[in-house]
Amino acid sequence: MIHRTIKISDTKILIWELTETWEELLKQFDKNEIDSVEFSTFHTDKRKKEYLSVRLALKTLLNRKIKICYNDDGKPFLSDYFAEIGISHSGQWIAVITHPTQKVGIDVERFQSKILAISERFLSQEELEKILEDKEEKLKKLTLLWSAKEALFKVIGKEAVDFSRQLLIFPFEMGKSGKMKALHIPRKKLYELNYELTEEYALVYLIDNMEQNIL
Repeated sequence: MIHRTIKISDTKILIWELTETWEELLKQFDKNEIDSVEFSTFHTDKRKKEYLSVRLALKTLLNRKIKICYNDDGKPFLSDYFAEIGISHSGQWIAVITHPTQKVGIDVERFQSKILAISERFLSQEELEKILEDKEEKLKKLTLLWSAKEALFKVIGKEAVDFSRQLLIFPFEMGKSGKMKALHIPRKKLYELNYELTEEYALVYLIDNMEQNIL
């Protein structure tokens, strides 16, 4: 595994550039750790690698065997509720996050030019005017904004499915790393997000502090 970890208080994050084959990944598990019936339903190498890599990443981060389940919103959780988890993958990049008690969200996105054509689908007019007024590095900033809203959605769920109307990112100065403020409009709840930019991807993550201010 070629990866790096981030630790902030009780939060743990692992980012991994996936270079292994699914056969190599499978060797890292005991037979009873992988649902063979579920695994047999994956017919592409890409899907097999995603399935195995996120489980190996969480197993490495938590230093224990894990089993992932999903709720009705599609949010992953551990079968024994040992910790709150978040999962993301984009191309060869895998990112996972854990916290003992608080909901967490994470999203990693490769830079792809196709995002330039869909900005109006996930950004409000206010965001388009205020955040994107600086045209330099537009691709990176759009990718970062998409990643932020994906991470928020993973924490909030179905009440944040309409990115342009239900989630608002406040203007910020973009650097290699930093923080953003966001508002979940229906509940008037503020969130703080952390981000990192590399030459390969944008990464955004957040911890849902239930005591955050309500506007």
